[in-house]
Amino acid sequence: MWKFAFSLLMLLVVGLPVLADETSIAQALQARVRAFHEGADKEDLKLRVIYFHAADREPLPKYQERINRIVLDIKDFYDTEFARVGLKDAQLPLEMDGEQVKIHVVKGAENHDGYGYDVQYGLKMLREIGQQLRGQVDPEREFLLILCGLCDKQDDGVYKIYSPYYGLGGANQVRGICFAADCEMLDTLNLTKTDEPFRYNEHNRNQRRSLADFNTVFIGGMAHELGHGLSLPHNHELSSERSKGTALMGSGNYTYRAELVGKKGSFMTLASATRMMCHPLLTQSNKQRFDRGHVRVSNVSFSGEGKSLTVRGKVESNIEPFAVIAYSDPDGGSNYDAYQWTREVQPDGTFEITLDEHKPGSSALRLNFCHANGATSEVGYNFTANEQGEPNIQALSDSLITGDIEQKLHDGELAEARALAKKYLAAHPDATIADFLKQCLAYEGTTTPVSLEDVTEDETFLSDIATETEQVEFGRPMRNAVYRSRRSRSGGFFLMPGGQFHGKGLYAHAKSNFTFALDGQWKKLSAVAGLQPGSSDRAGVVFIIKGDGEELFRSKEIQGTDIAQLDLDITGVNKLELITESTGENNRGCWSVWGSPKISR
Repeated sequence: MWKFAFSLLMLLVVGLPVLADETSIAQALQARVRAFHEGADKEDLKLRVIYFHAADREPLPKYQERINRIVLDIKDFYDTEFARVGLKDAQLPLEMDGEQVKIHVVKGAENHDGYGYDVQYGLKMLREIGQQLRGQVDPEREFLLILCGLCDKQDDGVYKIYSPYYGLGGANQVRGICFAADCEMLDTLNLTKTDEPFRYNEHNRNQRRSLADFNTVFIGGMAHELGHGLSLPHNHELSSERSKGTALMGSGNYTYRAELVGKKGSFMTLASATRMMCHPLLTQSNKQRFDRGHVRVSNVSFSGEGKSLTVRGKVESNIEPFAVIAYSDPDGGSNYDAYQWTREVQPDGTFEITLDEHKPGSSALRLNFCHANGATSEVGYNFTANEQGEPNIQALSDSLITGDIEQKLHDGELAEARALAKKYLAAHPDATIADFLKQCLAYEGTTTPVSLEDVTEDETFLSDIATETEQVEFGRPMRNAVYRSRRSRSGGFFLMPGGQFHGKGLYAHAKSNFTFALDGQWKKLSAVAGLQPGSSDRAGVVFIIKGDGEELFRSKEIQGTDIAQLDLDITGVNKLELITESTGENNRGCWSVWGSPKISR
């Protein structure tokens, strides 16, 4: 009898699905990466540390010994987490000067009041670093941690911090730049001083913490922003991972080294470790590092029951994709709350990954494919989850066809896009994307701008008219569609200020300026101004109209789904300017739209 029971038990065990643990997944993925780079020339790539200070300020007291301790501690955190996840012989390489971290000191060209937090200051500092260290450091092909001695102790004892503190956009396998603040009270020796109060001012806001907490937040912030500089996005720990602490690339900067004072600290998710294992700093290889990747994702399907959502598909690329990271990313939150799962992409390109935790409401399912050269590519789909966190599979299917249609629109295949839209709308007349499908059927395509002198009609859209000048902060201005960078394969196609579809319009990243020569021949201007869905949660934009240099209209600050309706008298105006300006602490993600900007005689 016991033999029968034992045989039955073994049969049941064998029949169970095998649940891969984090270590086995990490090691299988690392083996794929190492096989890819086997035989490639070994490089000597290092993370390099720059210390920047203003022309009228000296480097902060004891900066060399403090920065040395801090950077080595961050390296220890990364190396320890690589080992905990299961990676073998994986370490973050630093540029050293003997036993000390090598620090390149750069004195700014301007006094302290010429620098600040905003991205424009980071770019200014980067230009000055490039000029002063030309021939020594190449910001276009290296990985830099830039620490800024932009902190003054005021007469009342409060430390005022006015440093950039972010990973500069565009980090990838070729280059990565991040900024972090220094302060004379930042030191790993202070991580346990919980009884000492500390006051500082950042973003013009006075704050009070213990000295230990200040060091946790700001040294943890360095480790977090370094992650961005190494192309790590935000992510959130799963409920099953909470025993480990807080994900570094989530809110882990607030818990960095908190274990030193008896609390839960920070950890690196498998998703972050996966993106790091193929980074050139860890592979020490330039194999296909500078190649432009081409990716095609096909045969995608969704299935699931309850909270479980399984995604299957196939990815093809000229650079080997070895892993897929799936993010369940709720709307809002700047990705800090994006749950993450990681699985291997099979050698034939097929993949299967299951997500089992979602926040109620609207979310994005993002599939991030990691390539063995350190590059990543991404596709995204929208879905909703009910109050129990159970995803709507039909909404994902709608999002899938939306992505297919948008891809064809971006590729200029208008007829094929319309055919897909027509077929899907006929089969699913009540689909959640019915308005999108109808917009696709009505879309006239991009037009070549014409001179206003050639317009004979009594009204026309400015998006169809040639400008006198165009200026944009990032990317390039677009007409009747959104800008789509090579790095992002999602982001929509149609202009949707405030969530409203507009077949005609002007799209640009604030700050921007579109100038038109009207020659006093037009009387009315109407438009809808707002932000494109997908803009940063912190984005704020003011929309401004000028006629012959005189301000005719200025909106309130537009955020989220806010819109401004315009109906202006422009009689006699010769030079018309449509201007956007960002209002936040930085202008990242300020994608502004002038929807249906129409002038009439």
